[in-house]
Amino acid sequence: MTVGLVLSGGGARGNFQVGAARYLYERNVRPTVITGTSVGAINAVKLAEGEGDGHDETRGLRGLIRIWRDLQTTSDMWVEENWYINVKNNKIIKHLESKDVRKEKFQVAGASVAIFGTLGLMYHINEAYDSAEDLINQIKEVLNGQSQSLYNLGPIYSKLNDQSKLDPVKVWHSGIKLRMSIVALESGTLRYVTEKGNVLQRDCVTYVQTLPPYAPECLPIAVKIKELEQQRANLYSELEMAAPRDKAGIIEKIREKNGEISYQNQLMTSCKISYPPQSVPLSIALSGGTLASASIPLAFSPIKIGNEHYVDGGVRELVPIQAAIQAGATEIYALLASDNSLEPARSLLNGKLVETYAKGSANLIDVANRATSDIMANEVGLSEIEPYISNVNPNVNVMIIQPDHDIHDIMTIDPGLIDIRMAYGYMKADDTYQARQADPANYRQLANQYSQERNTDLIYRMRYEIWKLEYEATGYRFEFDDKGRPKYPPQWIGHNLDAIRQVRDLKNRLSDLVHDRRRKGGYVPAEAQDWSNTWERHPWTPDRGLWLPNAPAAQGSVVRPGETLGIDQAIHSPNGLYSLVFQGDGNLVLYKITKTTGRVAQECRPIQAEVNQLQNQLASLQAQLATASPREKAVIMEQIQELKAVIDLRQGDLTACNATYPPEVLITRNAAWATGTTATAGACYLDHDGNLYIFDEGKQIVWFTNKGRNPNSHLAVQDDGNIVIYRPDGSVVWSMKG
Repeated sequence: MTVGLVLSGGGARGNFQVGAARYLYERNVRPTVITGTSVGAINAVKLAEGEGDGHDETRGLRGLIRIWRDLQTTSDMWVEENWYINVKNNKIIKHLESKDVRKEKFQVAGASVAIFGTLGLMYHINEAYDSAEDLINQIKEVLNGQSQSLYNLGPIYSKLNDQSKLDPVKVWHSGIKLRMSIVALESGTLRYVTEKGNVLQRDCVTYVQTLPPYAPECLPIAVKIKELEQQRANLYSELEMAAPRDKAGIIEKIREKNGEISYQNQLMTSCKISYPPQSVPLSIALSGGTLASASIPLAFSPIKIGNEHYVDGGVRELVPIQAAIQAGATEIYALLASDNSLEPARSLLNGKLVETYAKGSANLIDVANRATSDIMANEVGLSEIEPYISNVNPNVNVMIIQPDHDIHDIMTIDPGLIDIRMAYGYMKADDTYQARQADPANYRQLANQYSQERNTDLIYRMRYEIWKLEYEATGYRFEFDDKGRPKYPPQWIGHNLDAIRQVRDLKNRLSDLVHDRRRKGGYVPAEAQDWSNTWERHPWTPDRGLWLPNAPAAQGSVVRPGETLGIDQAIHSPNGLYSLVFQGDGNLVLYKITKTTGRVAQECRPIQAEVNQLQNQLASLQAQLATASPREKAVIMEQIQELKAVIDLRQGDLTACNATYPPEVLITRNAAWATGTTATAGACYLDHDGNLYIFDEGKQIVWFTNKGRNPNSHLAVQDDGNIVIYRPDGSVVWSMKG
């Protein structure tokens, strides 16, 4: 059985694939064949490094996760081309996009003539002329082929050429076959870039050949010609800057260089006759091949390889399953980045929704883009996976892992959405993998059933809603731009306490959903334990913790003068057995904490079961030893020693597993004391006079110790469960126990 991993195109939605691959790798599904298209190629080339000895955090899957989690905004992957920026910022374009264009035209022109006469009108004409001339020049660039895309993949290319992020040597020596699909614009041919940078024909066997400009024997001449041409170029530069009296001498030097170049060209002609160039396999650096596979037409520029220009392989093959089969894979996991739905129609240039394609509503580019990039691409993807849904090839098993719902488009980069989608990929892979094991023939239907029963989509959608609500909770306005992407940077509007409360409520519900999923046999990523405890990630850092106030907060076991206990913040006794918490309901409560270690993590349970079984065997042998004859005892003792060695070995494995996947810790909290206050929580504050106050949101005092005139006193939670306010000299101001 040869395991293959197939990664579809899908732009920024490739984050789903990373989570799905993580789940499979944790189940020891390790591919020896990886194929990818577009963003799938970017993910594929990194996975093709292999995992090595498992200690390199930057390699393979772990490195890929790091790269995705380092992304903050779209500019970390692609940026707009200068011509596109200039066109968008052109005054005429902005004016034409305004709501009352015609009305404004007449008002501006009329006002100019009325107030400033002809001079005022000419000012507006001149201003429009300058903007129009700039706009025409930019459009000419596009029409003349000087600009071929709206965006460029410069940021991705930099990452691909950074050896700390992608090491071609590791890819070459990993033993993994890599196939990245690309399409040549000139011939329209689908081809593949391999792990060594070679280009293969569609059959994944035949090497694409290229004819070099000259044979190796002619290389010295070519180098010499290049040197002479550079020297001549330098002389031309000198000529432009030279004084009139020096120009004649420089011109003579240029003539000499022309003669030398002419002579070397004659030598090159003779060399080519004597040593005609021979065709060689076409190859490209892995970074260039990956970039070609990711170059979505119109969005990104084609990449030249040999004598042709290449674009995103998704033009012809969105899900390269056949390539994996041709490379020898028999057990294939196809990770699709997007669901099967068709994107809402948007204008290619301004990203705005296109509600109708009636004449006068959509331009030629929008019509072409909708037909080819949207509808045709969607159909290509559906037609490619359809034959493998029922596994028509008896020698090949294909498991398709795909999202049911997309929460962002193919161009959106946001750290929170990346995390949410990666976790979704992990859970969908779990549902699909378990369904395939339970019912291979009907696994897709069973996987959908698992996703519903185990809250996969509920968790996914709830995290997305929390992510949006966290904008307002952390002080920002959440808005989509014209392209349907989150506006960045967002507008600051100030913190919203109601939104914080809603986030906390949803976080608690999220915790229940995750717990329920685990209870029903579903897996979640290890970091799921933090989903309800922290904010989702954003391109900015929230200035307050989710469960802490934005104010100086007490720490450890002491509240010092001027410090507060924020809502749901706690301080703890030094021994950790007591916690004093100012709750969201306004009650200040002392809890006694009991911690017990629960079951080991699911990942470690098979090892624990094996250790238990071995220990039972050991106990049985020890019982036999007590009644055995002297001759039998020697044999049993030897068996006992061997079994102890195996137990020690597996116990070590269990210890290592527990370190990676810690056992559950069950925490029980029992209230030992409370103020009994129920007003809407505002703050719990230790004044500099030694008084401990509880305020509501309107700063009205709802409880206090009534022990003022004791400056610089501090409050402590003691190991015996007592809460005491001490003066600087150590004498008691106030005690919970009186």
